[in-house]
Amino acid sequence: MMVPVVIHLLNRMRYRSLDWAAMSFLLAATRRSRRSAKLRHWLVLLCRVLAVTALVLALARPLVGGWLGWAVSGAPETVILLVDRSPSMEWQEGTTTKRAAALRRLAEAARATSGSSRLVVIDSATRVPQEIADGGVLPELAVTSGADAAADVPGMLGAAVDYILANQCGRTELWLASDLQASDWQPESLRWAEVTARLGALPQDVRMRLLALPGSSGENWAVRVAAAQRQRSELLLTVDVARNDGSRGESAGEKSFPLAVVLEGARSLVNVKVSGSQLRWQQTVALGDGKAGGWGWVELPPDANTRDNVSYFAFGAETHLAAVIVADDPALGRLLSRAAAPAPAQLNQSSVAIKPSAVPGYDWQPVALLVAAARDDSGWMQEDGVRRFLDGGGVAVIFPSADGVTNAARVTSWRKDEGPLADAQGGVELAVNELAVTQRVVLPAGETVTVLASFADGQPFVTREPVGRGWVYRCATLPQPAWSDLAEGTVLVPMLQRMLREGGRRLGTAVNGVCGEDAGAAAGELWTQLNRNGGTTAGASSVAPVVAGVYQVGGRLVALNRPAAEDVREAVDETTVRGLFGSVPVRFFEEQAEASGNLSSEIWRVFVVAVLLFLIGEALLTLPGREGTR
Repeated sequence: MMVPVVIHLLNRMRYRSLDWAAMSFLLAATRRSRRSAKLRHWLVLLCRVLAVTALVLALARPLVGGWLGWAVSGAPETVILLVDRSPSMEWQEGTTTKRAAALRRLAEAARATSGSSRLVVIDSATRVPQEIADGGVLPELAVTSGADAAADVPGMLGAAVDYILANQCGRTELWLASDLQASDWQPESLRWAEVTARLGALPQDVRMRLLALPGSSGENWAVRVAAAQRQRSELLLTVDVARNDGSRGESAGEKSFPLAVVLEGARSLVNVKVSGSQLRWQQTVALGDGKAGGWGWVELPPDANTRDNVSYFAFGAETHLAAVIVADDPALGRLLSRAAAPAPAQLNQSSVAIKPSAVPGYDWQPVALLVAAARDDSGWMQEDGVRRFLDGGGVAVIFPSADGVTNAARVTSWRKDEGPLADAQGGVELAVNELAVTQRVVLPAGETVTVLASFADGQPFVTREPVGRGWVYRCATLPQPAWSDLAEGTVLVPMLQRMLREGGRRLGTAVNGVCGEDAGAAAGELWTQLNRNGGTTAGASSVAPVVAGVYQVGGRLVALNRPAAEDVREAVDETTVRGLFGSVPVRFFEEQAEASGNLSSEIWRVFVVAVLLFLIGEALLTLPGREGTR
């Protein structure tokens, strides 16, 4: 049994292994080649798997926020900061205003782009682009301070598009900070279609981000001087006090507070009581004979928004108010003439009725009001004198000059807070709803036309349209028995009187205007602000101011206040905002005022680049090796 074992052992002893250098190298190379091929196989497989994964992630368009978002996506070439500095942004939220909170958050986000992006500021008041080197200085800039001019969001976006085109910007982001005030966004404006089309047509990659601060808390009341009318040696102040923090009607309760009236440095306090949400208060102030003019303001105690607690006014020397009635019918001309100037001697007024043929060459310089009730067959309304009259701040009211439609109707709604049909002294309403209209015309509509009164079927009764610095009013009926009982005078006389006084503003040495709108100053005239102590502030500017106050412009006093629409607390919602931008994508900041997160960023481009890199790596790994030289 042991024989086979012994034979096997003896046979193994017959051979001896000898090391051969060449064979050792071949065996080692073979082992290394096998390991390298196996490693290359796994690397190729890994590149293919990662390429497919990156492609799927790129199609998913993931978002990443904060510093990581900027790190992986890269900062844009240009960041345009659109800052709303309108009065509604001065609403107090805690210890700061909405504007200050928005600037702080924009500055924090802009720091992530420091050194890599061009920063440009476009404010709502001037809409003039201004480049800044560091986003941290944003809250300290003069162009981001509080202002009293309304914001024009479509106009701001248009200015941003102009800047992008003029400077040939690359990838750009628009950051808009706003409280979504409806009057600032103008969601019904036809300009939105134009501005979104321009944004969508830009060859650059442009993204829109919105910091929305629509919420408000706390009680807030606003005051406004509706009119400061000089009547011989007296000044009639008409002041509106309204609650604009969301309370409506009787639910707002009753409020009593002191209203300060300051005239020529003399301050007086009047206790006013508001039942509901608004009050129209009037007071006559004795001026004394021969007083040339002056200015002052009314003021409420501080509340949630101190920007709307002050309203300024200015008045000039007594001015003669002249009205011109252009009518085909002499009887109608006499009626309108008496309504426009019912007491010429007592009110320092006059009126004259002329035929349309007398319009060419007429001297319109001393005229305050044009009343038209005549056909325009000869085009007299387009005469150069009439156009200059309106461009210079004159007022015209146009009554129907053609046959209307017989359709009995009642006026059911009208503007009671401002305009020619506003409430009279003491809050007494004009008897507009008592008018009996049997014949009327359809008034033309348009984007610039404002409806001041409407019939029950929604058709306008009185409209207003700006022309130059003046206004054109239109009435849907005539003061004739076949048309209406407007001739009775309870509505016609106060309506024409208010239009006459409005047109007379261009003739006086004092103007009450609105910040951000044309106040009648000529190009190059200097604006010098008067301070509350009666002196003037240092320096003057040829640019119309955007801060409320009283200014000297040439030889006139100009009182500027915030627009009336700024006191209407109505905001657009997120769905409406997205709809306004159409196909332009919009992403929102976090709306929490205390949030510290920065903007989110899309990083799909990173994954597209990764796909390319992985595919290139896979191609390199699968290339055949070169043969060595022999």
